[in-house]
Amino acid sequence: MTQPSSAPLLVALLAAIPCLGCDGSFRTDDGRSAGSALGETAPTLAGKTIDGERLALSDLRGQVVLVNIWATWCKPCNQELPELARLHDELAPKGFTVLGVSVDKRQALGQVHGKIQQHGLRYPMLFDPEGVAVSGWNVVGYPTSVLVSRDGTLLWRRNGMIHPNDPELAKQIDAALAHRAP
Repeated sequence: MTQPSSAPLLVALLAAIPCLGCDGSFRTDDGRSAGSALGETAPTLAGKTIDGERLALSDLRGQVVLVNIWATWCKPCNQELPELARLHDELAPKGFTVLGVSVDKRQALGQVHGKIQQHGLRYPMLFDPEGVAVSGWNVVGYPTSVLVSRDGTLLWRRNGMIHPNDPELAKQIDAALAHRAP
């Protein structure tokens, strides 16, 4: 009698690793969202946009910024793009912006451009194929979104998808927009 191979199970488990936290359920041992450092100053985030221009989170000081770390191959990432576009477009006049960070491989730059066109994304998009720009952000899965105040403080974090008209995020954004930068 032969034993069933465990190779298919191993392959399935390894394939799931990049998407840990895609449903927002990844937690630390004490129940907190993994990687949260709410109330602290945002880590450095700087790199080149998909058009090759230099951009840093610090360039957006004075605005409320929703940093969204995503990839074209991540289904929940793609599902939330219309909501991110809506948030950016509706709230930009109030001092809000989304800052996208694509962690796709270099050869997928064309696909990133395609998603931007497909969803009419008008917010800045960093391209970080080596993961250098987001190395200090404790990303445990995709998508990961972090709300940053006008003064650069981490306010809110979601390890997983942002759903349309998310009441928790809306409350956080409204509170952040109500505070003017010093």
